[in-house]
Amino acid sequence: MRGYTLFYKFMTISAVVLGAELIDNPKGAGQDALPILVNLSDMNVKITCTRQKDQVDKHIFWFHGNNDVISIGTTVIKNNNDYQVKKNSYGEIELTIKKISAGTLGIYYCTNKNQDRKIKAVELKTIEKPTIVNHSNITLMIKEGSSAELWCEVESVIEYKIDWFIHDNRLDLPVGINGSRLSIVNITRHCSAIYRCFVTNAKGNNSVDFDVIVIHKPMVKIEVNTTTHDNVVTKKTTLECIINAEPRTYYIEWSMGEKRIGSWNKTLGFPKTYKPFETRYMLTKDEPTISSEHEVLKLQILKPSKDDVGTFKCLATNIVDSQTAEVTLV
Repeated sequence: MRGYTLFYKFMTISAVVLGAELIDNPKGAGQDALPILVNLSDMNVKITCTRQKDQVDKHIFWFHGNNDVISIGTTVIKNNNDYQVKKNSYGEIELTIKKISAGTLGIYYCTNKNQDRKIKAVELKTIEKPTIVNHSNITLMIKEGSSAELWCEVESVIEYKIDWFIHDNRLDLPVGINGSRLSIVNITRHCSAIYRCFVTNAKGNNSVDFDVIVIHKPMVKIEVNTTTHDNVVTKKTTLECIINAEPRTYYIEWSMGEKRIGSWNKTLGFPKTYKPFETRYMLTKDEPTISSEHEVLKLQILKPSKDDVGTFKCLATNIVDSQTAEVTLV
């Protein structure tokens, strides 16, 4: 498990400002530039069809969706409980949706007699919380020293705001930025974290989390622990090879000088002391826990003697590289 300590000085984060269009560009003559925004259960929503020169009422048709005819002139021919059509005081053919429901949302358009040209088209859309319609991979494995870009594409018919978080802490980006892309450069292992794109509008919020895993070679250090009594070594000396690696190691080895004492490998699953050293040393392995992200391969010197004076080396290997650490006992 990765630790949650953050070292901001190692990374540079920036947000790219992207404009958010409310709808697509108009498609076809007469289409309105903006949709009509409604709430479910709104009452008596009106759309007007401007009369064209020399047209008469019965030559104007209202449609819903894919050629679903609502009316001819001012006569409603379908879903009379949902719609009303009349001529208003300006001489326009006015469609009234009596009550907004899921079934009455969508595109409405009116046409001339021959239905070869749309006089007007408009979309009824509900005002809802923002939707994240597309985003980058939610799990990214990035090599140390490279860069990463996180992004989430938002759909919202009303104004929205994007905030970025790291481990539930809001990133302090410049005020007013509405950035759907977050760039992380100068990546080190300390950039491994859960990043969140959090989107809000007046109706609610939505979010997506990105698990950024920075791949790096092992970091290795050795600690020496002894058990003493009355200031005299009476029991044992233990060398602890402490390793932090992403991904985890698949091979760890203890040696002294040119002599290989023992090792652990992922395939075998447990540490093994080589036969010439079985009576002198014992290997044990501690796996990472919730409270510690480290692997530890311990070398216990069972009966310390002058033969143990010298330099001990621990080597750890993962898919990125190998790294060693040394300690000298005197």
